[in-house]
Amino acid sequence: MHKIRLGILGSGQLGQMMAYEAFLHGISVSCYSPDYESPMKEIGVPITVGSFDDTEAILKFISNIDILTFEFENIPRSTLDFLDSLLPSNVNKRETNDKIKIFPNPNSLRIAQDRFLEKNHFKSLGLKTPEFALLTKESSNSLIPFPWIIKTLRFGYDGKGQHKISTDQEFKDFLKEAFPNGNEEYLIEQKINFDLEVSVILTRFQNGVIETYGAIENIHKNHILDISIFPARISDALQKKAIEIAKSLSDSLNYVGTIGVEFFIKDEEIFLNEYAPRPHNSGHFSQDSGNPSQFKMHIAAVTDLFRPSLERVSPTVMKNILGDSFEDSLNRVNRLLSDPRYNLHLYGKKESRKGRKMGHLNFSGSIDEIDPEIFKI
Repeated sequence: MHKIRLGILGSGQLGQMMAYEAFLHGISVSCYSPDYESPMKEIGVPITVGSFDDTEAILKFISNIDILTFEFENIPRSTLDFLDSLLPSNVNKRETNDKIKIFPNPNSLRIAQDRFLEKNHFKSLGLKTPEFALLTKESSNSLIPFPWIIKTLRFGYDGKGQHKISTDQEFKDFLKEAFPNGNEEYLIEQKINFDLEVSVILTRFQNGVIETYGAIENIHKNHILDISIFPARISDALQKKAIEIAKSLSDSLNYVGTIGVEFFIKDEEIFLNEYAPRPHNSGHFSQDSGNPSQFKMHIAAVTDLFRPSLERVSPTVMKNILGDSFEDSLNRVNRLLSDPRYNLHLYGKKESRKGRKMGHLNFSGSIDEIDPEIFKI
């Protein structure tokens, strides 16, 4: 029997957790990344070191695998176009790539990494999202009422590249420094004073079958996810609506794999915010919820080797552990671990620094049962 060779673009903690699940099913894993010192190295995954815009090196990497997937969406667009050209529907059969499978498809990443493309895709599907407009040096006017969030169009995450704008003067001040090269692009987005944020983690298989955990409630601190509560404390109607939207979105992308879809909720209205074409931080609870994790589901979908289902998922709370006061956080975690309902997941990152995700702690139980000590981590 041929052993499936899975390649992953990226070498961070998401890839690390994918690789754990792949190993359990006899799948060979290697990765391609600019970073050798990484979580993937910590578990012995072979790393091909190279830049994400070196298509020749990526082609060589691909020639030694059967399936390519991603743990990181910020791949240069030119590289995504190149990968797209290798798919069977687009390629003149060549020995090096006539068997390569790429999941999710590169277009899913192309849309997700460009906020204006992403918002227009939502709009084309008739899905409710905050009002938005493209901001360039040539088009610096918008009819969207204040307040706004102005976001860099590409490669922003955890609140990076975001500016809150509430007045004409604040906008004028922003414009003074917004275009140092003249070709910068931004998304102006209506600021929703939402009641809470939720996400839906789902997995779509190659035959279009979808499995989902349902909605997760997310609490952020300094723009970084702090705590995820499963299940989300929302009405059944909102839960159902969020799942329907996430399914519709994944179908529209012809998506294969695990995807995280984020929403704002305001007065029983639900706004689609963005999606991540990979397993998502808010889905880490699934590792200790009594069912297959989001990483196992992703491996199952992209390899089509086995077919788990999500039948019963228990209440679980996830707490991110950042590099801020890391030693103190670990001391608090170790005290909590005397209770078997807590499970620690560290990524093996060598350097701890402020805002860096070093690991997470899962609590198997409801938020009402949790030790208040966890909120000090």
